[in-house]
Amino acid sequence: MKSYLVPSSAQPGYSAIMRNGAYKDGKLVNDYDGVTTLYELLQRCLRLFPDAPFIGTRKFDAVTRTFGEYEWTTTREASKLIDEFGSGLDLVYEKYVPKDKNREQEALGIYSINRAEWLLAEVAGFRSRRYSVALYDTLGSESVEFIMNHAEVPVIVCSIDKVPKLLKLKDRIPGLKVIISMDEFAQHGANPASLPFTVNSVRVLHEWAESLDVVLLDVPQVLAMGAANPTTPRPPRPEDLCTICYTSGTTGEPKGVMSTHESYTYAAMASHHTIPVDRPVYLSFLPMAHCFERIVIYVGLLGGGSMGFYSGDVLNIISDAQALRPTVLAGVPRLFNRIYDRIAAATVQAPGLRGMIARTAIRQKLERLEAGQGFKHALWDRLVCNKIREVFGGRLELLISGSAPIDHKVLNFLRVALASTFVEGYAATECNATATITSPDESRAGHVGIPYLGVEVRLRDVPEMGYLSTDTPCPRGELLIRAKHVFKGYYKDPEKTKEAMDGDWLITGDIAQFEEDGNVKIIDRRKNILKLSQGEYVAIEYLETVYSRCQLIQNIFVHGDSLQSKLVAVVVPEPETFLPWARKITGDAQATVAELCGNEQVADELLAELRRLGRESKLQGFEIICSIYCEVEPFDIEGNKLLTSTFKLKRSVAKEYYRKQIDDMYRAINKK
Repeated sequence: MKSYLVPSSAQPGYSAIMRNGAYKDGKLVNDYDGVTTLYELLQRCLRLFPDAPFIGTRKFDAVTRTFGEYEWTTTREASKLIDEFGSGLDLVYEKYVPKDKNREQEALGIYSINRAEWLLAEVAGFRSRRYSVALYDTLGSESVEFIMNHAEVPVIVCSIDKVPKLLKLKDRIPGLKVIISMDEFAQHGANPASLPFTVNSVRVLHEWAESLDVVLLDVPQVLAMGAANPTTPRPPRPEDLCTICYTSGTTGEPKGVMSTHESYTYAAMASHHTIPVDRPVYLSFLPMAHCFERIVIYVGLLGGGSMGFYSGDVLNIISDAQALRPTVLAGVPRLFNRIYDRIAAATVQAPGLRGMIARTAIRQKLERLEAGQGFKHALWDRLVCNKIREVFGGRLELLISGSAPIDHKVLNFLRVALASTFVEGYAATECNATATITSPDESRAGHVGIPYLGVEVRLRDVPEMGYLSTDTPCPRGELLIRAKHVFKGYYKDPEKTKEAMDGDWLITGDIAQFEEDGNVKIIDRRKNILKLSQGEYVAIEYLETVYSRCQLIQNIFVHGDSLQSKLVAVVVPEPETFLPWARKITGDAQATVAELCGNEQVADELLAELRRLGRESKLQGFEIICSIYCEVEPFDIEGNKLLTSTFKLKRSVAKEYYRKQIDDMYRAINKK
């Protein structure tokens, strides 16, 4: 067994407590020079790796609009920037922010895509016990307004393209006093985001800010202030608030998850103990506003890693990877599905001899993997897989998937095609993205692994859904998590904090089972369970996970109604695969996606594909979709606003958005 079930720990309604098999006592030893805060983590990096490459960015040519090689800032140089910027922040707060005697710590807002200044600003805030409040790059104005007011953010560091957005909202966020642009006002076109801001438009921004009584500075100005008037650091304590990370709630307002320095450093140490990676080279592109990306970066810093930030466009990730040649890559299933599609199209789906060789290579490697013989093969790696690895620079050692379940076929295919360790993690914002993870030598997919070192999990009964911790051979129930890194609570919301906890256990809302080999498998979701008219319970999110495996679609919204006995769905085709498939059906080689979506024959064939997939996945008859509406426009964050900033479906919004189409589908079903 990879996990350890604590003897005599089962209680009525609860399973035994599960721990990592390597740490049966559940205690995590601090082997990192006693680091207890993220600020101390940086000081440790400075002691151990002073001249190592620390932060890398690609230089942008505004004339050719292309990116060059990565340019690096050493740990020593980064530490100097943090001291100067932190001193500058002290002066900014002292001069422009009213004192609040009831507040021990102050908030610092950060608003941009991933870039070096994001990380430097956060740590510079830590230097004087400030905590970060991150705004997602894709947030709508209403959420920006809510977070700024709810967290009472007086100073925000942002990319220059966010300055107009904040100034437009100033009347509704009266507490905002200072905006600090990451982009230098005097330097035009240092990156794509700054291209539209000329000397004239920057002057307009200053006049606009002045009219609203907002101080507008840039990072070089604050650095100069700090260099001229250095202040003494006031390092945070372990129990100090480190960050408020707002969850992108699928219903209602975002909730502010409060995490301390102790909880983040504990999560980082638990992760590094569980999967130790020394001197990693990491390509950072997932939003740092979310805890998943930040915990990966902090784990990398424990191992003396180098962080290369992407060029700002996910469509250029391959170019960034080839320039950086990373050893570690973290992503979400949405990204890995696209990588899988492209690699498969160029290899196992290729015609002729090339395709035949690739299919043989991947088949034999998958057979070896499933037999527990690893993901490497002396012959096929040399002939096939090393060429695939070169797409990402040729040095990949570790891939990490999180935030949502990844298809087992995609996971194992990428394991063998890239000849790399590929782990899948499971967690939540409320435990700093650290709960369970698959073992590096795992050969089986379809589960989320074992607890991290120093983390405990258990199950509690959900009798109304038929899940009990006494089920045999595998206990089942709602997954609970306990460890030092579980969140401090929701900011200004004690009621929701209370609802999220069962004693000192975090309630996840996910239904899991403890498998016989010691792995944890997520099998259902307590929320988003609906009851059809004939009494069957349906787990909608699970069905969407199953149906999303269809390569012809990129988005799906499955809907059921307690007054109806059937399920319907809205699907958005994936143009790359859908177009050739649908054109073949109609015989029209020039048909557009919109024309094909409106074609009844194409819709029927697509429904047949989804129903076939449902049956192959052993879904119950009532879980098989009976009608679909083909939508041309993808679900997105800012346009139709159907997705949260973490690409989760806003179910209630989608229900109203597609009310007419849903009613039409049910009308047609009932008429038949």
